Amino acid sequence: MIERDERYYKACMEHYTVSRRGLLRGLFSGANRVKKEAQAPAIVRTVPRPPGAIEEALFLQVCQSCDACEKACPQQVIERPEGLPQLNLEYNDCSQCGECQKACPTQALSSADKDIGVRPEFTTRCANRLSGYCELCAEQCPHEAISIEHGQAPTINAESCDGCGQCRTACYTGAITMAFPKA
Repeated sequence: MIERDERYYKACMEHYTVSRRGLLRGLFSGANRVKKEAQAPAIVRTVPRPPGAIEEALFLQVCQSCDACEKACPQQVIERPEGLPQLNLEYNDCSQCGECQKACPTQALSSADKDIGVRPEFTTRCANRLSGYCELCAEQCPHEAISIEHGQAPTINAESCDGCGQCRTACYTGAITMAFPKA
């Protein structure tokens, strides 16, 4: 084995020194890399998450796929078909009670924005559209986000709606589906 003396270590240190030009190149290349990462497209949410879910890219990193939120939900609308929690509003609605947020150990449900992201869509089976005598969805909406005109399909005020699904639960004809708004 070669003995390493002072000359060896001095040569190593000289080899690893950085010129001012090299230092600036390194700094600017790092800044350009951060700039490119910041311009990367955001991950779009494709499934309804529980209320208070943080931005999707961060949610995917933070959520540990535990079942704490699912167990805490009194409405039993949280399920984990692919490991991560999502809402199933087919048979019940979200009461926005906040129990899932309290139970989340990772703060993945800590956003102040409680909007689930989905909005009601009305099919041609809407009783008000057909006969003009049904206003159940508007009556059940806790945010008064649904407007009804006689003989017309209801309209949604997207700013007031939080996607809870109470209108869907109230509709006896099954004319309401919950979906992400079309961009």
